Amino acid sequence: MNRTGASEQETRKGRGRAAVVRAGTRAGAAKPTGAKASAKKERPKPPPRERANGHAAGANDMTPISARPSRAERASADERMRRIDDVCAAWAAIVAERMAADQQFAELYEAYRTRSTDLRGLFAWDALHAAEAHLTIVNSALARHIGDDGRADPRAVLADLRWEQRKLAAVYAVNAFLAVLNQMSPRKAKWANLEEFDPRIAVLSLAHQTLGYALECLRIEDPGDLTEKILAASQKEPVWEEKHDSEEAKLLGACAAAAAFFRGVGATELTMAEEILSLYVTRARSRT
Repeated sequence: MNRTGASEQETRKGRGRAAVVRAGTRAGAAKPTGAKASAKKERPKPPPRERANGHAAGANDMTPISARPSRAERASADERMRRIDDVCAAWAAIVAERMAADQQFAELYEAYRTRSTDLRGLFAWDALHAAEAHLTIVNSALARHIGDDGRADPRAVLADLRWEQRKLAAVYAVNAFLAVLNQMSPRKAKWANLEEFDPRIAVLSLAHQTLGYALECLRIEDPGDLTEKILAASQKEPVWEEKHDSEEAKLLGACAAAAAFFRGVGATELTMAEEILSLYVTRARSRT
């Protein structure tokens, strides 16, 4: 019995040692060593969580973020947007002016080609000449400011163009009233005596058309009753303060009538005879 018991104990011990050996073998196979183990350790870590503003979240990342820009930043942004708006508006006005002038000249040129040989041909020629003058001042203003590299300040171009248009408007108005006043009596602001061919209708119609050009230069809508306003301006007292017995006196009377006309249509510029005379002389000198 003692031998049998001892042999059974040895058998159980042997079985226990074998189980321990098998468990160790399985544990060794589950843990790779060498290159496999180092590759597993070098696996990249996932990126840290990011906040909505793009900064990585961290325990010590507590930098406050301003809810809105400062007053200085807002003022700078407003000024920058104002400059952008001014430049865009200037270029838009220049492009619109150039396209309108070119289209108007093309249309009037076609109309002039099919003109009649009577008085209507004269009016067609006058309209074509005015359209050409409009296109010329637009192109001249652009040519003076656009450099060899194709760059230009649109605000300077637009200011130059508006100055040229004011001078042209003064010339149109003065020339129109010079023609009208020449048909009036120097003693009283009324039409001259009737003749077999009354030139007053042609003069008044041509003045009506020419003053329409002046209103276009100042970007003023035609009020629709220019004939009445022309006659009313011609009868103002300052127009006849001096006898129209010299070219200078006629020019001063025409400037006074032109100023009265522009005041009558509600213009905000060219409402003083002195200003109109200065612009008229400046324009005349630049063409000589």
